[in-house]
Amino acid sequence: MKIAPAQQPESEHAGGLPQGVRVLAFLCGILVCWLGFKSARQDWRRIDALVHLDRLPSAAGKLLRVNVRKDTLASGEDWYPDVLYEYSVAGRNIWGWRLSFEEEPRPKAYWEERLRGYATGAPVTVYYNPAAPKDSILEKKHDGLFRVWMKLGLGAGFLLVGLILSGLSLSGWFRK
Repeated sequence: MKIAPAQQPESEHAGGLPQGVRVLAFLCGILVCWLGFKSARQDWRRIDALVHLDRLPSAAGKLLRVNVRKDTLASGEDWYPDVLYEYSVAGRNIWGWRLSFEEEPRPKAYWEERLRGYATGAPVTVYYNPAAPKDSILEKKHDGLFRVWMKLGLGAGFLLVGLILSGLSLSGWFRK
C-alpha cells in the first residue's frame, strides 16, 4: 500500500519575498529617494549661487563684531571668522554673520590676516540674495566647486538607489 504524501497548501511567498518586506523596501526606497532629491536640489542651488556671485546686489552695512573663533567641537586647531554686521534691505534692518562662502576651517593666523582690514563699527558693503535677504556675505569668495559637485553626485546617487529600491518593490507587486 502506497501512502500519498500530505498535500500542503502552497505558500503565497514561495519563491518570493514576504509582503511586509516588499512594503518596507518600497517605503525605504521612497525615503532614500526623497533625501537624495533634497540633497541634490540643495547642492544644485548652491552651485548656482557660487557661479553667479556677480549677480548679488549690495547694500551698505556696518560691522558690529569682528573676531576669530575656535571650533570647540573639533579636535585640532580649527578656526573660523566670527563677524556680525547689520545692513538694510527695503527699509528692514537685517543682521548677517557670514564673511564669505568659504567653509573649510583654517589656522588662526589665516583668519586674523583676512580680517585685518575690518574693524568694529566700520562701514562695509554687504552682498545679499534678493530672494532671501538674510542670506548675505561680505566677500565674494568661496572654496571652489569641486566639493559641491561631489555632494551633488552623492545626492543623485542616493536618488537613483531610492528609485531602484522602490521600483524593484513595485515590480514584484505587478508581476503577481
